[in-house]
Amino acid sequence: MVWPHLEYGNVVWHHQLKKDIDLIEAVHCRATKMVPGLHNILYADRLKRMDLPSLMQCRLHGDVIETYKYLHVIYTINSSPYLPLSVSDSGIVTRGHSLKMQKRECKSVLRANTLGFRIVNLWNSYLRRLCLLQL
Repeated sequence: MVWPHLEYGNVVWHHQLKKDIDLIEAVHCRATKMVPGLHNILYADRLKRMDLPSLMQCRLHGDVIETYKYLHVIYTINSSPYLPLSVSDSGIVTRGHSLKMQKRECKSVLRANTLGFRIVNLWNSYLRRLCLLQL
């Protein structure tokens, strides 16, 4: 019952301060202690026994899913201003794959934490690994 509340809105509001991340992890930690027989076990071991990922892994997974949905036009919004793809001047797709995202500059920490900026490295490395697996 706790998990959906902890995950709701993660793509929109991404935790950037360590104190916020720690507060949310503490709620998750307390919730996992309520499972019978797991009260005296360390948090990481409880997650393994319950076959649950950490909240950080869930946030990253959610970011990748939302990026996929935007780039594959599952949403009706035009995502090109928010998630620009990387192409050369000649219009040819750059190395790797056709969905490689463009790395952009950002001056504010707040903006750097939005989906369009924080997902670029993760998305490009994830797709690069997929391309290598297909070879």
